[in-house]
Amino acid sequence: MFGFRLRRSGRKKSDDYTCEETGVVEGSVCEPSSMFKSQLRRGVVALLALLLLGATLTPLMLYEWSPVPSHCPVPEPVRPVEAKLVPTYHGPAVEFPDRFTLVLNSFRRPQLLQRAVAHYAQCRSVDAVRVIWCEGGLPPTRAEAPQYYSDVKEVRYDIVSNSSLNNRFWPLEGLRTEAVLSLDDDILAPCEVLDELFALWRRDPHNMAGFYPRLHVLDKQCRYRYLQGFGTLTWHGAYSLVLTKAAMLHRDYLEYYTNHMDPAVRQHVDAVHNCEDLAMSLLVASATARPPAFLHSPRVVDLGKGLLKVKGISSG
Repeated sequence: MFGFRLRRSGRKKSDDYTCEETGVVEGSVCEPSSMFKSQLRRGVVALLALLLLGATLTPLMLYEWSPVPSHCPVPEPVRPVEAKLVPTYHGPAVEFPDRFTLVLNSFRRPQLLQRAVAHYAQCRSVDAVRVIWCEGGLPPTRAEAPQYYSDVKEVRYDIVSNSSLNNRFWPLEGLRTEAVLSLDDDILAPCEVLDELFALWRRDPHNMAGFYPRLHVLDKQCRYRYLQGFGTLTWHGAYSLVLTKAAMLHRDYLEYYTNHMDPAVRQHVDAVHNCEDLAMSLLVASATARPPAFLHSPRVVDLGKGLLKVKGISSG
């Protein structure tokens, strides 16, 4: 398909055909043939035509898209008129308003946990690293496994009796910050990006801020469907919530979720071993009457996705 013309003195004309057919002649210098140049021009023109067509059709497709199909009844929006009074955290007063507590969620992935502890303990804005320990038995001691701890930050293992996903929102004892960053052990985020999220959260500290947006829409059967992936936000330009596998929230919501939310919600989370992020998002939205904040950062890596995929704690 792609031919080259031979340029070398002392060669026969037949060598031109050899170079055009194979594209390689040892010890010779070849230049693109007229056939190759013509094919290249056609390819460039076709690519430009596709780009122009996409630029023309995309706005029309976005304009026609609707979260409610035309044959479905439009649901009445249920929005709180005003913010609710959130039950307050039962522990000590805030000691460090300029820091946040990192709550790590991990389950039988020791290498990821050790790497997460070592990395996030280096972040200046982190007051302490709290690990939800639900693997049964006692966590390793510092003497037994120093790699589970840090010399620069407090690392504390909070033992829970089961592997319920509700445990990630347990109102931990001794929280010294009002800001809590809920993070799965397979999320890698640079310290400076966490500082950006913290700054965003502090603008509206009773709301939630996170890295992973999600959207819900009605499908053709008029049932709600959960759209995943960052492409959803890029395509639709909207989101409904942010996932709690990497989100910052006020410590008061831990108290609210565990001790004051309808128990049937937590029972459903245990039954399906999922949806705890939806429950917390709805809880915060009902309390604030505002959407969550979203921070886009390509530097945040989810090891549960793509080539580096590892088994996640919960789907999202």
